[in-house]
Amino acid sequence: MRLAKLGRKRKPEVQVASLIDVVFLLLIFYAVTTQFVSDQRLKLKLPEAKTAQTTGRSETKKTPVVTVAKDGSIWLNDRRVSDVNLEKDLRRLISSGSAKSLILKGDRGADYGIVVHVLDVARSVGATSIQMSAVKPPKK
Repeated sequence: MRLAKLGRKRKPEVQVASLIDVVFLLLIFYAVTTQFVSDQRLKLKLPEAKTAQTTGRSETKKTPVVTVAKDGSIWLNDRRVSDVNLEKDLRRLISSGSAKSLILKGDRGADYGIVVHVLDVARSVGATSIQMSAVKPPKK
């Protein structure tokens, strides 16, 4: 039996064209989806007020923000707080700040009693300046 001679061996090659396509598609997918990522934990519908003012918060002086959601949950600086720990955590934040101020955000559908309770706790721990958040109604 006679075997045919093998010609020159070809060097093995890695085809990278399809790999580049896949990586490029993943890059596009990542870039597009990160544009739409937002914090959906807490959707607030703030009440409207004609006299609402926009005030900027500087990054050096962060005022604590207490939020009361529609379901009655209480959030302190984007962290959920139980009613039991609210006074302790607020006291720690108010005492650490030089200006004893705080921002209170209450959803328009939140129980008014919970908002008043949070306001009462804030005053009892020493907050002297409490700002209530609202939005301006749309112009007609």
